[in-house]
Amino acid sequence: MDFYVLKKNEELVAIPADEQHCKQYLDNGYYYVDKVAACDENTAIRQTKSQYQRNLRIPLMAFAIAIPVLFVTWWQLTH
Repeated sequence: MDFYVLKKNEELVAIPADEQHCKQYLDNGYYYVDKVAACDENTAIRQTKSQYQRNLRIPLMAFAIAIPVLFVTWWQLTH
């Protein structure tokens, strides 16, 4: 089953993928985040959160690797 994941402030809500129902939430201040295929609302929210965390993890790992590399390069160039 497909779910729309919507967000208002820091609250995520998953609703069945129905255009009319989604429009009511959008009119109440929610905004669209994603459309997810899941068996229930909780699973849809968990999938959306894990996807966000996975997308955030890659840049953080690249940054964590770049700092020591830049430090070693600077050290070798100055000494």
